[in-house]
Amino acid sequence: MKNLSTATILGLALLTPLGCSDDTPSDTTNDPNQTGSHPQLTEWETVVDKLAFPTSGDGKIDRLTVGRKEYNMNFANRGDIEVMFDQTTDVITIEMRKYDFSDNLTAKGDGTEDNEGTFNRMELWAYNMNGSAPTKPTAADRADPAKNCTLGTWKNGCSVYVYYDGQSQPVRSGVDLRVHLPIAWRGELNVQTEDNDGEASYPRRSNITISGEGDAGWCGSGSVKMSSGVAEIRLCRNLEVAPTCAANEACANYIDPVTMEPAAWDMACGCSPMQYGQMRIEAVAPWAADITVDAPDGLWLNANVANMGPKPNDCTATLDSCTGSKCTLNNDEPQLKSGEFNYPGGAAAPGAGFNLTVQSAGCGDFDFFAEPDDWAADATPKVELRGDVKVCTGCL
Repeated sequence: MKNLSTATILGLALLTPLGCSDDTPSDTTNDPNQTGSHPQLTEWETVVDKLAFPTSGDGKIDRLTVGRKEYNMNFANRGDIEVMFDQTTDVITIEMRKYDFSDNLTAKGDGTEDNEGTFNRMELWAYNMNGSAPTKPTAADRADPAKNCTLGTWKNGCSVYVYYDGQSQPVRSGVDLRVHLPIAWRGELNVQTEDNDGEASYPRRSNITISGEGDAGWCGSGSVKMSSGVAEIRLCRNLEVAPTCAANEACANYIDPVTMEPAAWDMACGCSPMQYGQMRIEAVAPWAADITVDAPDGLWLNANVANMGPKPNDCTATLDSCTGSKCTLNNDEPQLKSGEFNYPGGAAAPGAGFNLTVQSAGCGDFDFFAEPDDWAADATPKVELRGDVKVCTGCL
């Protein structure tokens, strides 16, 4: 029998399809005239369309947050998040797809103020609150270009959340988010979602996908936090060791003025270790998630990959290609791997470089339906082990 994490003890769960690639509306399940409670999805809706998103110069965007856990009974997306680095100009586009497990009248309303419906009450929350917790947007907030991130141009420090305009967000509702970003952006990205498990017969696992074609992908620092879904994250092929240091290229080509020998990333080159890139991608306690990160070859990278569930367990940690002279393997256990790739030489601080941590807090079996239309009150879900973590090159 497989060893189960705390997440499994809390309750078995299901997984929605990875990513958000299917635009087919699924606003009913099985019978289109079904009147009882059932999983419902709206069509994708573009809520921000090619808004200016500066990647350099005045107004440069240094930080972006997408999604969060529930706060004050609101602001929880509880759904899939897909971040796509696919914009060839400096613009941002945001799409939403709303979810609810309820009857048709509850989800869609009846067209009156007394029953607007869950779908009509959920909206994009995109404001700059200067680091404060999100609040209900006032009429003044909505009209203020300095606060409302959808007016004029995107602002630094703006967040992409979900807001439910009502007493409290229904626990069986959520929103899938799809964010299109400029390929050229190098800022800090923080992504967070949690599972939608308010309905015992249809707990909905939330997945995270960060993608790009060719050399494109996530090209800065930041974090990912999730529960028990699946994450597939592709880093850009020209990821920089110190993305916030202007002397990055100079450090890579630094020559020691005394010995006249190459001394890449010497402390005298102009980039301090505090400016080196940092990414932390994790399924938070007590949950277990399958996480795959595709990192570029040739990067000075310190990678730590771990399943933190009670041992022994059936989950694995994989650090591909840490062999030969290009990589030093520091830990080599079934659930813990760490290694340093492409160390640039004795002048560099060991253990520095770009730091990547990929971690699942647990390991366990979870049940799920592959599609919403597979659900029925008496249906039997599939079961899958979650908690495998992996760093590779060219696998996504």
